[in-house]
Amino acid sequence: MKDLKAIFFVKDIAGNSEYRKAPGVDALKRGPKVAVIFQDGEELSGATEAYNPQKLGFFVFPYDEGGNGLRVFGVNSNVRQVKVG
Repeated sequence: MKDLKAIFFVKDIAGNSEYRKAPGVDALKRGPKVAVIFQDGEELSGATEAYNPQKLGFFVFPYDEGGNGLRVFGVNSNVRQVKVG
């Protein structure tokens, strides 16, 4: 698990490489708003029900409903920063 960045639960395994998030897309989700920056620089914004840096990881529910992601389990050892709120 220490080498795993995250587990992405997606709608479609093929995805859409041409999709771009529409500005201001912030659907209501459960839990506090978080902005996650992974060690490789990838950023993810959404909501989480239980962020705890002392645990193995946490789920993020992406705000962009038009994107391919349903939820993401971020592994804390490969997260650079989490901004809550």
